[in-house]
Amino acid sequence: MKPEPEHARREALRRYVEAVAGLLGVEPAACWSEPNAPSTAYIALADRSPRHPGRFLMLQWSSDGGWSLAVEPERNEPPDVLAAWPAPVRPRPDRLVRKVRAALEQPEGRNRKCVR
Repeated sequence: MKPEPEHARREALRRYVEAVAGLLGVEPAACWSEPNAPSTAYIALADRSPRHPGRFLMLQWSSDGGWSLAVEPERNEPPDVLAAWPAPVRPRPDRLVRKVRAALEQPEGRNRKCVR
């Protein structure tokens, strides 16, 4: 029996997100992906935001918006985006991780919205 095309898309996205998470030292249990239209993904980070005491950071991705680093939202608030990388939408994991680490090293007082 041949797997359905959706299965291959789901597995490719899962492997991609887990590769990014692994390079960041995050275990697969702390991330998820959904291949619907638009496809989305999430990676929970252990890093915290000094501007938001007690709040963790996260990476989020969508197939129509690329990656962003944000403060985990509480209740129904939107995520506070600290940095964004809309293009390429699906960069190589090692390139994305370099951008994330660089953003985490910047002081929070500076504008961290990245488009590189």
